[in-house]
Amino acid sequence: MAIQELHENNGFPITLLCEVAGIVRSSYYKWLHRKPTVEEKQNKELLQEIYAVHKEHNGIFGYRRMKLNVNRRLDRQYNHK
Repeated sequence: MAIQELHENNGFPITLLCEVAGIVRSSYYKWLHRKPTVEEKQNKELLQEIYAVHKEHNGIFGYRRMKLNVNRRLDRQYNHK
């Protein structure tokens, strides 16, 4: 994602960015066109809920209360991590 942002925002060539990152250019393109896994989709949904709870409560929740509220809202059990 950082490679893509640097390329789009600053105009750095993909080949140079891949070389600096130490990855093969074909691996970058394979990653770019992959489908997100089920776990990645769940993490994205979880992150959106965390942002929503944070905004609703003006950022006063610690991780324990955040976990309790997110678990309750999503009706799932996520651990503290």
